[in-house]
Amino acid sequence: MLRPFKAVRPTRDKAYLVATRSYITYGPDELDDKLENNPFSFLHVINPNALPDVNYKDRFRAVRDRYNSFAESGIFIQDDQPTFYLYEQRTPTSSYTGIIGLLPAESVANGTTLPHEKTIAKREHIFARYLGITGFQAEPILVFGTANRHYEDLVAQIKQDRPEYEFSSTDRYSHRLWVVSSDQAAGLEAFFEGSGTKYIADGHHRLASSVRVALEEPENPLAQGVLCMFMAEDQVGIESFERWFDLSNDSFDLHHLKGHFHLERIPGPSENFNGASFQCFFEGNWYALHSRSLKGEVLPSQELLDAILQPLLDVVDPRNDARLHYHRQTAADRSEEMKRNGFALGFRLPPVSVKLLKEIAVNRGSMPPKSTYIEPKLRSGLLLHLFK
Repeated sequence: MLRPFKAVRPTRDKAYLVATRSYITYGPDELDDKLENNPFSFLHVINPNALPDVNYKDRFRAVRDRYNSFAESGIFIQDDQPTFYLYEQRTPTSSYTGIIGLLPAESVANGTTLPHEKTIAKREHIFARYLGITGFQAEPILVFGTANRHYEDLVAQIKQDRPEYEFSSTDRYSHRLWVVSSDQAAGLEAFFEGSGTKYIADGHHRLASSVRVALEEPENPLAQGVLCMFMAEDQVGIESFERWFDLSNDSFDLHHLKGHFHLERIPGPSENFNGASFQCFFEGNWYALHSRSLKGEVLPSQELLDAILQPLLDVVDPRNDARLHYHRQTAADRSEEMKRNGFALGFRLPPVSVKLLKEIAVNRGSMPPKSTYIEPKLRSGLLLHLFK
């Protein structure tokens, strides 16, 4: 279940200035520009380039100090009563709505929240240290599950009121956030009590690190909650990553694929895969690859790894193979860019369905890296869970 909480958040007039994308999405010049020209950006708090020569504990303490400075100057406020928050994000092509609250850390151990990816222990450990020292969570993880008419009616009722925040960002996304009233919060809490299993859509490392902190601080009740946004499963956007492969020191022959796939020459990439396992770009041409043997829905990234990347190109570790690069998949034909950057081979994958993602989670499976690109990508600094 999700629980209400007392969020730390920007004042209404500064929300659009404070909220940021994840800092890893900014290039060096863009990051410098944000830091130089927007004194309210949450990037000032989490700035990864600050104090590069000090040890990690001092860097993390400095993050907390910068948060304290924001709070003391009135940029952040904290709500007096615990509640939920309704967030809506509109992109040029889609709209996403969810409820933000706290997910009990124990729900991972008891199996009511299920992951579909394995985490890297080193990253998990470092971020747990970061959370333990800074004492706040600033970007919600994303989970989804089954909704019902009661939930949908509550969301519709909340949206009838004026949002607390309403702004657009420079990526042409619009953002609206409502502070849920006490009566509506009680209704949501009742829904979450019986809403069943939750599935992690995005934020596996943040969740695993938060669970570590909860285990390390059992006497701190606030540390037992993980900042989280719940979405109905039909709201989650799942896209794919293209795989670009550097063949500079390897050879590749399409004839080696014909035992496993039927190859169909196509004029270019398409969002409609028409049953094909992949779309492949090689030697100036696009092909649709139709499996000769697989029946039913399979995980595209796993099939690509098992049928092509491992046996034909000796990819043992798809996460760290320097020849293999991942790019968010769009409708555009990026083959010219691929060639300009020295990649002679590329694959486009159909998106993973919610049904398959849930099956993998229920069976305690995990996906190869970059199997999904999940939307929405939530803003940092818009709502914080302060647990110290």
